[in-house]
Amino acid sequence: MQLHKCPICDNTKEYSERYPNSVCNDCVSKALDKDGNVVKFYNTEMFGYGFMSIHYINNKKINREDHECYIDNIKCFAEEARFGGIVIQKT
Repeated sequence: MQLHKCPICDNTKEYSERYPNSVCNDCVSKALDKDGNVVKFYNTEMFGYGFMSIHYINNKKINREDHECYIDNIKCFAEEARFGGIVIQKT
């Protein structure tokens, strides 16, 4: 297993050739939308496919399909990973 540093916080994480700018799990948990609201990304199907973002606005969950997010004021992009799951990369 090859390791590298998260492009945002420098934590050590597993390297992915397919997603070289992917962020670590600690950074994923800090994702905000462009308005500063917490945003989480999920698959829409049981087997890890499909994409949706849930924005937490004024204690309400708003479902969207936005891919853009910000982690520590750094623009990132969330997408469905090739074999299911979600990956967030620094843009």
